[in-house]
Amino acid sequence: MAFLDGTSYIPDSSHWKKAVEAMNCSFSEEVYRMVSEFSNLSSLSLSGAKLSIAQIASIARHPNLLIHLDADEAQARVDESFKWMTEKSQTGASTHGVTTGFGSTSNRRTTKTSDLQAELIRFLNAGVIGKDYLPVSYAKSMMLVRTNMLMQGYSGIRWDLLDAMVKLMNNNLIPKLPLRGTVSGDLVHLSYIVGVLIGRDNSKVLTPEGQEISAIEALKRVGIDDPFELQAKEGLALVNGTSVCSSVAAIVCYDATTLVLLSVILSALFCEAMQGKPEFTDPLTHELKHHPGQIESASIMKFLLDGSDIMNEVKFRQARDPSAKSKPDRYALRTSPQWIGPQIETIRQATHSVEREINSVNDNPIIDVSHDMSIRGGNFQGTPIDVSMDNVRIALAAIGKLVFAQFSELVCDYYNNGLPSNLSFGRDLSLDYGLKGAEVAMASYCSELQFLANPVSTHVQSAEQHNQDVNSLGLISARQSAEAIEILQLMVCTYMVGLCQAIDLRHLEENLHEIVKNVVAQTIENVFNTSNDGHLSKLLMQIVEKQNVFSYIDDPSNPKNALISQLREILFEKALEKSDEVSIESISKFQEELKEKLESELNKARERFDNGDFTIGRRIEKCRTFPVYRFVRDEVGTEVLTGEKKVSPGEEIEKVFEAIKKGKVDSVLLDCLIRKN
Repeated sequence: MAFLDGTSYIPDSSHWKKAVEAMNCSFSEEVYRMVSEFSNLSSLSLSGAKLSIAQIASIARHPNLLIHLDADEAQARVDESFKWMTEKSQTGASTHGVTTGFGSTSNRRTTKTSDLQAELIRFLNAGVIGKDYLPVSYAKSMMLVRTNMLMQGYSGIRWDLLDAMVKLMNNNLIPKLPLRGTVSGDLVHLSYIVGVLIGRDNSKVLTPEGQEISAIEALKRVGIDDPFELQAKEGLALVNGTSVCSSVAAIVCYDATTLVLLSVILSALFCEAMQGKPEFTDPLTHELKHHPGQIESASIMKFLLDGSDIMNEVKFRQARDPSAKSKPDRYALRTSPQWIGPQIETIRQATHSVEREINSVNDNPIIDVSHDMSIRGGNFQGTPIDVSMDNVRIALAAIGKLVFAQFSELVCDYYNNGLPSNLSFGRDLSLDYGLKGAEVAMASYCSELQFLANPVSTHVQSAEQHNQDVNSLGLISARQSAEAIEILQLMVCTYMVGLCQAIDLRHLEENLHEIVKNVVAQTIENVFNTSNDGHLSKLLMQIVEKQNVFSYIDDPSNPKNALISQLREILFEKALEKSDEVSIESISKFQEELKEKLESELNKARERFDNGDFTIGRRIEKCRTFPVYRFVRDEVGTEVLTGEKKVSPGEEIEKVFEAIKKGKVDSVLLDCLIRKN
């Protein structure tokens, strides 16, 4: 720190520079490193200050990963801190939570330091576990984060206690913790971890098989014959900090990071499915706005769409018909980079804040051996967590709203540029309502997600006889954010199924359209004795080109359908003009021959298509968004939804949901990022 003119304070900016340097790369590069670390982690060496978001998420979700303590790096400082604390307690010096009481009753004094630590754990075991307890993955991750913090050597705790926690984690013997009941320093939840270490009767442990065993039995299974007797400050060191809320927040941040990038990729796929206009990704537009999240979102979308065979075909068709109206795409597509960009920035900022917290010393008091003192402070205050989690939930709600808006356009035949209503794929649309039920479910998901966006940090209550008159609600906010993650995952998997259904419909549309063009051209030639280059042929074929296949394909022989009625209208105009090519009799002959051929040829074509025999191949296979389609169709194993197959949308959506929950969608991100980078 420094002072200006002896009075004005000028802070040292190194901590700000460090925070900025942590984001000295693109978001996609950061996601690539994060997902790669999560996927490739084989074991974890803890040293005290190098724990990452990806490592926490990986340990939480991969039970076979082993953890070991880096004794060379950390044991000396841990032992030195414990030795200092032991010596001070033996002198009778007044030390908070060691020879004094706690919080509002810290005026009390005792020389029974070990008994005081045991009493701390007893009175903090105030939660109700019941049938709704904290998920095991969260409990394990909080043990990991707490162990990492204590290894920094500012807490006055024995190395053996840290080693015991690692043994429990490596054997997946995880304490059963209450779901609720803590503010600020996560005291209540962490006390149940300590209860296992000291062998309390009420402390229960869950085995990998889901069996509930006693604390004593769990310790014996990892080679610890007798429970620990806590020494001076050890109980306080183990329970006073932010390890519970920050570990849950770390997992939330990992999921939020992958979901926000996935929303960018899905927006590009949405453009392909809707046959939109990719000019919304033009770099100049976004550079003029200056926001890095927006610029990168647009850059990723532009890359994906530049390599798209679907977009190339759309551009080619539009070039052949310059008279077609050029309507701008709706906001859900056209402004998607502007919408997603701030969410990327919010989630990225929160992720770095949480990563700083999981590597922080959040104990109290802090043991400063080098200055021969203990320092009372407030690092147990988890405000960075509840503020970060509140912000993340707002971002998740915004992503969910965009997903819902895009999905709603996709299933509506008024907006989706020629696809059937509800994305129905069946031959008889009167008995196939496609994704109508899924759209209703999406509205419910979106409403709940937006409700969860309400902040938690504004609901603080004074606690512990007004000693904790301001306290963070980090765990509550993190739990609400975890719930928001699950709801957004439900929305995303529903949307992915819808997008793939739309892509398959575009493929069907292109194949059937080719058949219609051939049949109409052949019928024109047969009936009117005119070449394909003739004026009449060109007029009629323009109608075929412009008319959406799905507007007539369910009843192609009906003279009132959109295609035949428009063709008949042109022919009658020509007949009234007394054209040599067209007569009333020839119109009738044309209509009858066309009806017969269309129905026959389209039925054959549909049969071939359903059997995998395509006149035109899948363009999606030549698109950079193909990893999404391949994931949904091939890896997960979903099929096109039709009324004839009787498979419900929910059955297929659930397959994708389970795959996302297992982290399998990460491969989609890696594939797309590898292609870009």
